[in-house]
Amino acid sequence: MICPSCGARVSDGALSCPRCHEPLDVTQKLSLSNATWCPGCGALVPSGESICPKCGTEVRPDSPAPSARRTRSLDLPSIGDTGVIPVGEEEETNVMTRIESAIPGADGSSTPTALGDRMPRTRSFALAAALAVAVVGGATLYITHPWDPDATSISAKTPADTSMQGFPGVVDSLSGQDDSGERVSAAEQVAQNMSAFYEELGELSARVDESEEDLRTTGVSGEKDARAAGLEGAQAIAIDISNLIDRMSGSFDDTSDWADDMGNLSTLGNWLRNRCDAIVEAWEVSAKSQDPAEDSAEIISEAARGRSFAALFSENYEDWRPSTD
Repeated sequence: MICPSCGARVSDGALSCPRCHEPLDVTQKLSLSNATWCPGCGALVPSGESICPKCGTEVRPDSPAPSARRTRSLDLPSIGDTGVIPVGEEEETNVMTRIESAIPGADGSSTPTALGDRMPRTRSFALAAALAVAVVGGATLYITHPWDPDATSISAKTPADTSMQGFPGVVDSLSGQDDSGERVSAAEQVAQNMSAFYEELGELSARVDESEEDLRTTGVSGEKDARAAGLEGAQAIAIDISNLIDRMSGSFDDTSDWADDMGNLSTLGNWLRNRCDAIVEAWEVSAKSQDPAEDSAEIISEAARGRSFAALFSENYEDWRPSTD
């Protein structure tokens, strides 16, 4: 080999020129068939050396190659052998039967074994049967035995208004129904209704008196909020009186035996309503007034228009008490 730097001849195994010490960047082909590797640093140790030239570690000689493993020749059948022993050769024992896979093939999904594997378990059948019995039985019980004991009852239990059929009052149940309560006759029902209307007229009259007394104090000297509250109270009383008159007129007819008593109650209601209307108008003047003390005369005069109705009501209220006979 020629050194590219100085041209000196260099041996093929040299890594640098012995003359100019120029490194030789040449790839060399080394035979590693008999090479030894240093167990300390892993460097390649030349053949025949017992000491690593790089780290100085003692290199152990190569261990002898293991002997070849002994094998036994067996007369095994080929893969294509069916495993059937020919006639006359039954004494031979070196013939293996064909081994089949335990996993069924993809094309065997319709075989009896595959169909049996896909069948539901007995526990699944039992659970499905129990659920079906529970659902069907529950639905049947709900339909045939409703929780409401009166669901299938055909008895009329809704109160019926019979005022338009010539029978005064309201019937809570039919006379043919079986009940343990005390039955009220038509005459007793009418008497009870008229007594209730009469007592309610007296209560409303007392409320009108209180509103008028409040008008003579708060209505002519009170604050604006107090006067507005007084007006709302008087208007509420007027509404209650009108509702009572409507209920009385719709409960009886003019041909009944209680027509006179009912006419007296209606007259008392009209007198009370006219008086209350005058009180409401007086409260309206008071609520709109900027100086109620200065406008007190006008306020009192509006309320005075209902005094005649108040007198008529007081004179006849006790005499017109409905008869319970």
